[in-house]
Amino acid sequence: MADIAGVVVSPVLQVAEWLAVPIWRQFKYLLNYTTNFKNLEEEVKKLEYTRDKVHRKVTAAVRNVEEINQNVKDWQKEVEKTITKAEQMIQEKANDPRCFKGLCPNFVIHYRKSKKAFKLKHDDIDRLLQKEKELSPISKPSNPPDRRFISNEDYLTFESRNSLVKNVWDALNDENVYMIGVYGMGGLGKTTLVEELGRKAKEDKLFEDIVLVEVSESPDVKKIQTTIAKKLDLKFQNENESEMADKMYSRMKDNNILLILDNIWEPLELDKTLGIPRRADRGRNKLLFTTRNLDVLERMGSTNNFGMGILNKEEAWTLFTKMAGNCVIEFSFVCFLDQHILILFFNSLM
Repeated sequence: MADIAGVVVSPVLQVAEWLAVPIWRQFKYLLNYTTNFKNLEEEVKKLEYTRDKVHRKVTAAVRNVEEINQNVKDWQKEVEKTITKAEQMIQEKANDPRCFKGLCPNFVIHYRKSKKAFKLKHDDIDRLLQKEKELSPISKPSNPPDRRFISNEDYLTFESRNSLVKNVWDALNDENVYMIGVYGMGGLGKTTLVEELGRKAKEDKLFEDIVLVEVSESPDVKKIQTTIAKKLDLKFQNENESEMADKMYSRMKDNNILLILDNIWEPLELDKTLGIPRRADRGRNKLLFTTRNLDVLERMGSTNNFGMGILNKEEAWTLFTKMAGNCVIEFSFVCFLDQHILILFFNSLM
């Protein structure tokens, strides 16, 4: 019988032992009601301090025009949500209902809230505090948008230029066109025109990237390459110009990039020197040039070229009044200017 009793009693004791642990754990929630909330309040303070510390780093990075990493943004959102949840829980504790006309606490509610407070601290807050150590780096260098493609309130449309604008815009939208040229005497507003078209193309999301580089009369190949690379998030280290060109070619090949080369004086070796893809490897890339000389465009292989003429009398006067403002009224001598001189003067300012 003893053996039989032993066999019967042993499993019973084992089951009782198994049950004792979870029962005691549940009882501890009730027993540690005050302690769990005190710990929660202390951890919330730590999390708030950590949140503010990260926020200061984020603010400094944003002011330095850096891009905040997504894991940092996600952490900040989760922290705010957790702090709000904890503060609501702590506030509700202060308004706990009591049993027997307020003579004793409501143990059922105490148990539930104590368990929630414990789990919120250990499962959420402690995890977020630990995760904060893994947030470094907070940010990465960004590529600020080109301010030349931001809406220009001073940009004026002129009827004499409407056809030119339409032709260039149509060429930008034509998949069969690779190179586009705008040519005309200096000061007519070629740069202003391509900037506005670039802004419109960016607004319409016509290209994945839009890069504008001023070439100038004495082009610096390395500077041009570096400028393009920076806008395309392409990093050079110790490469020579030829190696930079190879790397540039690989970056741009089969892509959808609008590259605007402004103020070209002499033909450029696009693929060999700069690393700009040939027509066969262009993908959806497009090249938009401005120059004073049509011959420059033709020698570079551009066949879609559009000339820019001077403004007519009425347009020149509109531009003058826009630029001069109140001076038109205040200085009467303007009225005596010969209209032809006025046209040439303001065409030279554009």
